[in-house]
Amino acid sequence: MRGDIRVVPLYSSSEGNSTLVTVNGHHILIDCGKNCKQCGLALQKAGVYPDDIEAVFLTHAHSDHISGIAVFMKKYLTPVYGTKHTLFKIGTDYTDLLHEIDEKSVTVFDEFGFRVLSYPTHHDVTGSVIYRIENTKSGASVCVMTDLGYVTEGMLEFCGGCDGGLFESNYDPHMLETGPYDYYLKKRIKGNGGHISNEECAQLLEYLLAGGTTKFILGHISPINNTPSIARGTVTGYLESKGYVDGVDYELQTAPKSEPGRGIEI
Repeated sequence: MRGDIRVVPLYSSSEGNSTLVTVNGHHILIDCGKNCKQCGLALQKAGVYPDDIEAVFLTHAHSDHISGIAVFMKKYLTPVYGTKHTLFKIGTDYTDLLHEIDEKSVTVFDEFGFRVLSYPTHHDVTGSVIYRIENTKSGASVCVMTDLGYVTEGMLEFCGGCDGGLFESNYDPHMLETGPYDYYLKKRIKGNGGHISNEECAQLLEYLLAGGTTKFILGHISPINNTPSIARGTVTGYLESKGYVDGVDYELQTAPKSEPGRGIEI
């Protein structure tokens, strides 16, 4: 263990997303995609009180990532960070709590010993980003990467060398193709502005494993076009074909849809 970082998915799917990251005993949230009450209950199940959250970082303005943030920030007076477009969509009068960041930026919390870096994705909404959280005392780092559209060279450079994190494994191509969504929604999901599949996630994790990353959570798993067991099986099968053995070379979890997961510690 190089440092003190904990990542716990509070809930993760197209019905709502929020991830708790704790560094040196200080807590931040990545997204708040269910109502304030649900988010608070999930935090308490994870052993954290809502008013202990130092800041919330928003990835983008889709409702499954921001639907609870306006009430949450008003109730707990929590600072909220996001790109200009994302903050505009919140619609709150508490503008003193809003902190605009660029798609490529570094937010430093010197007093807590960590910093938060952002990087743009190609998801189909303006201002969508992923995050990397670095412990400035130990050098340990984690990433939270969902709603990617597709994985770019810049994203690989951004997340390379991290110790672990939560990574999108949204859909199984066969389930999507044969599922209930209409043609246009299916096209959006698998298009360059949508999500990445289990296979694409496996390729991302292969890259990370080669750089020393060992702890993974599969997140944003579609409840319609995927299952946790299919996502896990696809990823572990692919990685095994490349010589990496689950439970030996790496640790892999799947994020639950509506309750906190076990999480990882770095």
